[in-house]
Parts: sequence; structure tokens; C-alpha cells
Amino acid sequence: MSARRAAVRPFETFEHTADVGLIARGHTLEEAFCNAAAGLVDLMVDPKGLRADVHLKVTAAAEDRAGLLVAWLNELLYLLDTQGFVPRLCRMIELRDTMLTAELFGDVVDPERHDVRRMVKAATYHGLSLTRTDTTWEARVVLDL
Repeated sequence: MSARRAAVRPFETFEHTADVGLIARGHTLEEAFCNAAAGLVDLMVDPKGLRADVHLKVTAAAEDRAGLLVAWLNELLYLLDTQGFVPRLCRMIELRDTMLTAELFGDVVDPERHDVRRMVKAATYHGLSLTRTDTTWEARVVLDL
């Protein structure tokens, strides 16, 4: 007999001075990290217009899990800055305490096709937390606009 999982809101934002906060949740740590990526993208571009034509494999590393969240989001921002790439779909291949490898499927931002909302400069360590309850992981990070 399998237990039914309660629905988890994948991400939400909160106001923070001139920045914006992001709260991402998931039943697994992998899901929380992918939902953080989805929340970041949603802040910047309307995801409804994104295709999943471009495939990338991404790695990130940090000294601990919370720092890994910051490194992960900053790696996604780097891909946007250097290649115009934003992910639509995310699959964690490997996630350890200090490193991750993910497979991303996404699109190159085109202002003719996409509703660009705002630009995010960086994920910060301010107010950073990564916590686990019995059923859910929650990641909180403040994003510099």
C-alpha cells in the first residue's frame, strides 16, 4: 500500500527591500532544487512561452547544501547571461551535500517570442536557509535584482 503525497506548492516569492525572496519546496531535495530553478525562471520570463529544445548538462559545487543552492541558481543566471539560456525542465542526475549535476531542457530567450519580466543579478547568502520537515524540503533565498 502506498501513501498518497500531499500537494506541495513548488515555489512562491516574498518581498525583501529592493530584492525579492524565493521559497522553493519539494518532497525531495532534488525536487526543491528544481523548483527553485523554476521559481527563478518564472521571476524573469513567462515560462508558458518557453520551449524545451536546448539540452544542457550543468554542474555546481559549494561547501555545503545551502551554499549549493546559491551556486546552482547563480550557475543558471550565468547561463542566461552568457548563452541566453533558461531552463523549462530540470532533472537532477546527482545531488550530494557539496555538488550537483543536472540535466536541463530549455530555450534561448528571444524578446520577440518571450514575455521578459525582470532581470535577476544574483542569488545571495542573505536570509539563506534549507530545511527539512517530515515530508518536505524548503529552500529560502534572496535574489538581488
